[in-house]
Amino acid sequence: MRIILVAGARPNFVKLSPLYYALKSRGIGPVVIHTGQHYDYELSQAFFEDFNLPEPDHYFGVGSDTNLRQISKIIAKAEDVLRALNPDVVVVFGDVNSTLALAVASKHLHLKLAHVEAGLRSRDWSMPEEINRITTDALSDLLFSPSYDATENLLAEGKPPESIFTVGNIMIDSLMRVRPRAESLRYWENLGLRERGYILATLHRPVNVDDPERLGRILKVLDRINERYPVVLPMHPRTRKNVERWNLRTSVRVIKPLRYTHFLSLMLGSGLVITDSGGVQEETSFLGIPCITLRPNTERPITLELGTNVLLKEPEGLPELVEERFGRITETSIPLWDGRTAERIARILLNP
Repeated sequence: MRIILVAGARPNFVKLSPLYYALKSRGIGPVVIHTGQHYDYELSQAFFEDFNLPEPDHYFGVGSDTNLRQISKIIAKAEDVLRALNPDVVVVFGDVNSTLALAVASKHLHLKLAHVEAGLRSRDWSMPEEINRITTDALSDLLFSPSYDATENLLAEGKPPESIFTVGNIMIDSLMRVRPRAESLRYWENLGLRERGYILATLHRPVNVDDPERLGRILKVLDRINERYPVVLPMHPRTRKNVERWNLRTSVRVIKPLRYTHFLSLMLGSGLVITDSGGVQEETSFLGIPCITLRPNTERPITLELGTNVLLKEPEGLPELVEERFGRITETSIPLWDGRTAERIARILLNP
């Protein structure tokens, strides 16, 4: 059986790894396509090293561009590869541009398509990710849902029940695998920080970083918080580009993007996380670390209901919320987030 696994951006690598090994353990050697949507070392190659993955079988090297141009480039490069391989199934992950591009290419070539992390909905059509995930779900033959609320979304949209499988969160599989190594790193010590004494922040969503007025407001509020709690900001290339372009300044500790094990180590040692990332909402909820998501909505409401996540639309409310939640580490339990999601997916793929 020939199975293609597609990665393009940081979250895809984290999700692809456990399924790659679950299939390998069953005698299937998946073909890995890396589109090159994320192409720098910290956001790409380092993740193959962290999870001991081989070099991808096919690398498209599309690089950065507008959403539509990037998607069209990936589709064009995917056509010849998919025709040549003629796989039994193409597996895409998450909601990035690579996900949508391979979904469109696969279905135009009448190939079977599986979507890992199906059914997540923010109901915010201004987010490119929402367009990507809804369109990918509409095209997919196999829908692997991470949680029961996501399954309910798919059923409400009229997806055939026999095509939906509630399998759990595959990102947690990767987290559990590398957690011992991340804990032993104690990466916060490299930055001269005290365990549970600092805040980890991440910013990359267009709604937060593509508007100079809003990005400037966010940085000013983080500067205020930094006076009481040290704030560490691994700065995404998109964010750094805009900070430099608009000549913005911040007093927080800005560092380069981190490979997964180092980032997880820094998260494990933090007293609170401020983010606009979907994956970080999930990881902090699993770990019981308080998380403030700087967005008006989330496609992962289970992190609000059963996890440690809260939403905040405007950055000016951050200082009060930080004081209320900093250091409140709690135990959480989310159904099927147990480290065995990849095993469940592999069984379904091989026994449809």
